[in-house]
Amino acid sequence: MSDSSIIAGLDIGTTGVTEVIARVDDEGEISVLGVGEEPCQGLRRGLIVDVDSVASSIRTANKRATRMAGVNVRSVFVGVPVIRISSAKSRGMTATSGDDWRVTAFDVKQALDAARILAIPPDREIISVLPTEYIVDGLGGIQDPEGMTGIRLEVNAKVISGQAAILENIAESVERAGLSIEGRILEPIAVAKAALSDEQIHRGVMLVDIGGQITQVVIFYEGAPIQFLWVPVGGMHVTNDISIGMKVSFEEAEAIKQKNSSIQNSSGNKDEFITDIINARLQEVLELIESETREVRNSGFVPCGVVFAGFGSLAPCIPQLASEILDLPVKIGESRPVRAAKGIEPGSLSQVALGITRHVAEDSGFMFERESQPSAFKGILSEIRGWFDEFLRDFF
Repeated sequence: MSDSSIIAGLDIGTTGVTEVIARVDDEGEISVLGVGEEPCQGLRRGLIVDVDSVASSIRTANKRATRMAGVNVRSVFVGVPVIRISSAKSRGMTATSGDDWRVTAFDVKQALDAARILAIPPDREIISVLPTEYIVDGLGGIQDPEGMTGIRLEVNAKVISGQAAILENIAESVERAGLSIEGRILEPIAVAKAALSDEQIHRGVMLVDIGGQITQVVIFYEGAPIQFLWVPVGGMHVTNDISIGMKVSFEEAEAIKQKNSSIQNSSGNKDEFITDIINARLQEVLELIESETREVRNSGFVPCGVVFAGFGSLAPCIPQLASEILDLPVKIGESRPVRAAKGIEPGSLSQVALGITRHVAEDSGFMFERESQPSAFKGILSEIRGWFDEFLRDFF
């Protein structure tokens, strides 16, 4: 098993940390080898407020995942929330380098790197460059240019940047856990890779990911994200409402919420009261989303409707309530099938962590860069071999 075939996705969630370690085969398919989970109390509204607490949870999750996978992973791809992000259009260009002028993974990476060269304020950092279309010798509208013939490759892209302080806190937490960050992926982009089909992403779809303390939204059209949005309300706020309304502890309220989520047809005054509490909070979230996405929806960019993800999407009232407010067909998303080691249930995994591994596996430009870099072990062997060759020359 080569080092380049192993990918670790890290989800620093508002209620817990999850690491998923997967192997990528020659066809680009992933197999989940190990999973590590650990509760975390170091975030508020999706932002890290206690670096040491988060670092401790990351360290524990990594130990559990590596022990299960049987590999020692020291670098991870980490999810980043869409809080305070901004998007700017950019364009990159490069000459093709393949035999017979065919576009290679290296060319794609070069074009994206060129698009990354953009002036941004000093208090912001680039998170990722998301291609919207590739252009080969003037022919546009291309989603995957690899293998095409041409002299010049261009890319139109969205350069996503985030607040430097937020990104630095994430990096510090990971580094204090003894790991390094190999790449950053927006959390709703990762969830989309785990829960949406390629057809949905191409035709147009809205993804709503209800997390513990925040709800994140991304709208795709023609294979590219066209709008991001976040709401500072999540499943924990619903639990808190139940706690206040029912005059019970937070833990009891969470149990009541989970029970209600498994009941499709509630009955009795008590159950109706709980349902009314849940509906009121979810209606608030959905109305905020409706207001912010009205222009895109009215323009016909969401023909595939809305897909809900995250543990907060399990409330029985969501399909009907969301359909009425957003005026679109609604579906509860499920993770796409994935191979997993014995004892791992893919459907129960963090869609952020799982989606990160799939996103990276499908990024040929990154895989090219990773495979072209010698591993640390190979570097050590090379140094030893060089020393041994010099010893032989000097001795003889």
